[in-house]
Amino acid sequence: MSRAKGLVFLTLVVGAAALGVAACSDDGNLAGTSSGSPSTSGTSGGGTSGTSGSSGTTPKPVEEVSADITASKTLPATKDYLLKGLVRVKAGATLTIEKGTTIKGDSASKAILLVEPGAKLIAEGTADEPIVFTSQAAPGVRRAGDWGGIVVLGNAPVNIPGGKGSIEGILTTASGTQYGGSDPQDNSGVLRYIRIEYAGVVLSPDNEVNGLTFGGVGRGTKVDHIQVRQALDDCFEFFGGTVDAHHLICQYNQDDGFDTDNGYSGRLQFLVLQQDPAHAGEDNGFESDNDASGSANVPLTNPTVFNATMCGKNANPTGASFGALIRRNARGSYNNIMFQGFEANLDVRDSATAKGITAPGAGEPALTLKAILFGKTVGTGVLQSVGYPETGGAAPDKDNDGAFDEIAWVKNAANGNLFMDSVAGVDCYNASAPKFGPTASLTTGAIAPPNDGFFDATATYVGAFKDASDTWATTGTWAVWDAK
Repeated sequence: MSRAKGLVFLTLVVGAAALGVAACSDDGNLAGTSSGSPSTSGTSGGGTSGTSGSSGTTPKPVEEVSADITASKTLPATKDYLLKGLVRVKAGATLTIEKGTTIKGDSASKAILLVEPGAKLIAEGTADEPIVFTSQAAPGVRRAGDWGGIVVLGNAPVNIPGGKGSIEGILTTASGTQYGGSDPQDNSGVLRYIRIEYAGVVLSPDNEVNGLTFGGVGRGTKVDHIQVRQALDDCFEFFGGTVDAHHLICQYNQDDGFDTDNGYSGRLQFLVLQQDPAHAGEDNGFESDNDASGSANVPLTNPTVFNATMCGKNANPTGASFGALIRRNARGSYNNIMFQGFEANLDVRDSATAKGITAPGAGEPALTLKAILFGKTVGTGVLQSVGYPETGGAAPDKDNDGAFDEIAWVKNAANGNLFMDSVAGVDCYNASAPKFGPTASLTTGAIAPPNDGFFDATATYVGAFKDASDTWATTGTWAVWDAK
């Protein structure tokens, strides 16, 4: 069944009992900044596909990194590094990576960098000297899944019985691969101005590594300006924890953009997704589960998201793709979001999640959507681009949410949504030269983010970009835009 793709700006709140998150007033905050780009003065992002490693024409010496890091260690930018096998930063150790450093992942050994609970990764690039994790293969032949990815684990709360889980994508159950605990302020280090590309190696059937995986990571960890591109699995996945992050880019991945599970309750702002139109499969923008079984285990998965620009495939490959797939009893707050080019922009996939919208428990806010704009479509049926039209019968069209009607709910005038034709200046489907910022700021219906020490409270507009002059994701060298 062909379903139209629409351009959607929305505020979406899935009811939860504990939506609030403690304020964060440290040096990684967003408060007091403007134009949707805190700490983006001189920001960059562009460059040439596959750019990684030494500058100039003289190659750097290459050092192999294959042993566990048991004592604090620094990787200086005077060398390139070849990561081999599962390399663990052990509890008590700190791995520091200098700005401008390139780490190449070995394919044959399925290289993965794992930061254990109690360890730290200090990887602070800059806009023009990013830290790059890339494939060992030569430019031009690099492919998604050439190597593993980065996994950061911590001691923040998760909703797994017993308080700890074993992270997916690792073929071992050793103690260092478990995550979760009781410290929401846990600190796993600093990740800033990093590009991760061609990650997601297949370890076993249906078991791939994400580009960047967080498991039980606490909000003491600073995460901002990260691009994951050409990943075989999710770009970013958050298994529980409380870590906050801002300015995240997912480009041409082969599964979900931003995946939250197992009680994740952090805050996210300024997110960008650009999907691969040629990839078949259900590749969602946001995907959120309380856990794999849809239990009521607490803390409930409950992200708070502001200001995202989510660009789907704008095409009709095999498999439906959703701007936001919320299921398995997940909760959350999604605000000032632009959805564009998906099979459907919203799918609530089970009755437990729908009940959190239609009949939330005491203290749980209702789900609301505001500032929705429908633009150009592929195919026909604009209404189908609003929410998933469950018409009955077999999957994927059978009713799976207790007859909850996403389309009627979104179009309910009480929700204050807007329906327009297009947004001047936005061309987010161009793989090598996207334009994300609208000609004029989209403020109608937008709500102000909380002034809580993390969010940029001045970003009272829809999408991750204030206007065409806000180019934090598309100029300079830290982010790459290319279909290869």
